[in-house]
Amino acid sequence: MHDRQEGDLYPLQLSMAPKDRVWGGSRLARMVRAGPSAGQRIGEVWSIWDELTVQNGVFRGRILADLVRSHPLPLLGSRIASLSTPLSASLRGLSSDQPPLFPLLVKLIDAQDTLSVQVHPDDDYARRTEGQAFGKAELWVVLDAEPGARLIHGVKRPISRSDAQEAIWAGAFQDMLEYVDVAAGDVIFNPPGTIHALGSGLLVYELQQSSDLTYRLYDWNRNDPNRELHVQKALDVANLVPVANHTIEPVAIQEPGATRTFLCACGRFAAEMLRVDSQVVERPSGFCFHILTILQGIGAVQPNLGSARGLLVSAGESVLVPAGIHQYSIQAEDNPLVVIKSYVPDLLQDVVQPLRERGVADAKILQLGVNATTSGLAL
Repeated sequence: MHDRQEGDLYPLQLSMAPKDRVWGGSRLARMVRAGPSAGQRIGEVWSIWDELTVQNGVFRGRILADLVRSHPLPLLGSRIASLSTPLSASLRGLSSDQPPLFPLLVKLIDAQDTLSVQVHPDDDYARRTEGQAFGKAELWVVLDAEPGARLIHGVKRPISRSDAQEAIWAGAFQDMLEYVDVAAGDVIFNPPGTIHALGSGLLVYELQQSSDLTYRLYDWNRNDPNRELHVQKALDVANLVPVANHTIEPVAIQEPGATRTFLCACGRFAAEMLRVDSQVVERPSGFCFHILTILQGIGAVQPNLGSARGLLVSAGESVLVPAGIHQYSIQAEDNPLVVIKSYVPDLLQDVVQPLRERGVADAKILQLGVNATTSGLAL
């Protein structure tokens, strides 16, 4: 196939990857065109991931990872495709000898039972110990919660590594964990090292680094040979002191045609929720790709490429907008259109300055990444 040039890139729709999980349910089945097989419990649908296949346009059939290798700058953007800064290097992968990697993964999660208690490593540990490019920071946005729904986020009090290990083997570790009541709209950030687990009755949007490194500490005595515990590695990386703030307070600003709500910002990713009443214009401008996940409504993503009509989108779908598209519009056809936009930020340019210009206090900006240590926000 003849490779298209930078100006020919267009918004990409990817295949979805449903994941059968012991704790999964049935709410995500309608998002998978083939539907679940008999007895399948879909716990996750991966909608943006580098092993998914393009479903539209001339790149139909191409795997995203392959497309990134052939078009790194126009697809990823200069913020990631270049190795000119330490951050760019960490976002790209293990070394300059490797081809660039797509750094983010987007999922929808249906937890009908409690997930295992787990923790994820940071980039440095992932490289040194696992030989993998990325650790795993992750963001949860609660889309729906049954009455009484809760999740695990950290520990109740400081504990030693030896005490944690003893409690795990004694089957008492769950008594050391912090249980947090949650509702639709709550935003939770899990930096690497955070002990966490989703409880039952939750439908969640998850944005994370492109890694499946999960170390299980406790699995509710499921005794499933396919779900081993990783106690030693988990305790190597776990933060064994309480989490200071369990939820982020989103920051909303009004714009012509839309409300933009900043959900989370850290050095690895940022997320905004756009409630589009008519139309909003976004500008990747060559710096970084945008991921759009439609939560509600019907609309169109219209690049300024002279096309007669935009890409039609509806709830449950995700779209990858390459960085090489200078600007595009998100148009609501069914009012309102609710979209989560995720990307790799320049924290000062994309988050701090726009919010300061709107009079948002530095303390409210800082808590978008929980604190300066976990976010990388320097104010």
